[in-house]
Amino acid sequence: MQNTMGAWIARRRYRRDLGRQIELGDYLVKDIGLSLEEALNEIKKPFWRA
Repeated sequence: MQNTMGAWIARRRYRRDLGRQIELGDYLVKDIGLSLEEALNEIKKPFWRA
């Protein structure tokens, strides 16, 4: 149960940070190897979906 919750928290945090990078400039997203479209699709996912 703890592992699952830890994964959910990590995904939520990752997606929140990814959204902030998009707000600052899509060049930051490209710098980590994602296209803007990929990043937008990722942040739309619910935290329980990998």
